Amino acid sequence: MLKITTPFREKKEVIPLIEAGAGELYCGYLSPLWVKKYTSLEFERKGGGSNFTNLGELNQAVKLAHKRSIPVYLTLNGLYVNSQYPLLLKIINQLEKIDFDGFIIADLGLLLTLRRMKTKKQLHISTGGTVFNSQAVDFYKNLGASRMILDRQTTIKSMNALSENHPGIDFEVFILTTLCVYIDGFCTFLHTYGRDSVEDLSKKSWKKDERLHLITALDPDAQADACCLRYSVEVFDSAGTNWRTKKIKPTFYKHLSDGTECGACSLYDIARTKVKSVKIVGRQLSPQIRLASVKFIHACLGILKNNKDIKKQEFIHKAQELYQKTFEYKKKCRGNNCYHPEYANQC
Repeated sequence: MLKITTPFREKKEVIPLIEAGAGELYCGYLSPLWVKKYTSLEFERKGGGSNFTNLGELNQAVKLAHKRSIPVYLTLNGLYVNSQYPLLLKIINQLEKIDFDGFIIADLGLLLTLRRMKTKKQLHISTGGTVFNSQAVDFYKNLGASRMILDRQTTIKSMNALSENHPGIDFEVFILTTLCVYIDGFCTFLHTYGRDSVEDLSKKSWKKDERLHLITALDPDAQADACCLRYSVEVFDSAGTNWRTKKIKPTFYKHLSDGTECGACSLYDIARTKVKSVKIVGRQLSPQIRLASVKFIHACLGILKNNKDIKKQEFIHKAQELYQKTFEYKKKCRGNNCYHPEYANQC
């Protein structure tokens, strides 16, 4: 049976998530030392309130999960430059004293560093590591990785082939929330912003001769991905005159959905592969949404477990009904909020 890998950010969430059906937990840690020197930008792809900031609380949360025999993985999946490594290594040495089960990483330099440190933690390759084929799996496996988290764009066919051909590697795939049309490992946007990073950015002014002017409305109390900031685009000529054109349109909202992004219908086929776990995304989301998400996916897997002979079409119908009920979604499922759009119209 597939395990549900679930995000959490506070100790008090551990037991409710496990009781709702979480089989694995993952979280982030944002060191106050890092925030003081570098702000919260891009430490591990989710800033601000999405992370633990106290090592003692993190340690207690891990112990609580382990009492229920649930593993905990910690994200360290930013990209780091040489000048950051002295502080990064100091933070890693602090984390190594906590008995969580593995690091989720994307940076090849960090992977090599952890290997040289002879860490006892498992090494999981984040979607930021861009694993698309067997060569990439073998590459990371030879460097000590034991799990590959496949990109959102990975097809069911590829999931099946990779998990069949690499029996010694665990594979994890996304299943719910935070769908994006872009590829994590190739994205050059700032991944998150918070009050501290917004204040840093607001001090920077545009040069007068810049022809492309992004007028950005920042909410310093919010936590969001930079590609989801509300903005409009204005184009100026070399004299600084506003050039009006209908060809320039703010298009960034086109990749966003109008509901909780979901891949539950594909569980019918994913469960027939050797993929080990399905991941719920969204450490930044409210505890209520994350808890509802776990219950929803657990219920979908329960349908498969209790109805071994259920037909694919019937399962899709039940999953979509359950989605609409859980998230109070009144519309019919459609491609722009579906992890695997080919399932959206099969109901």
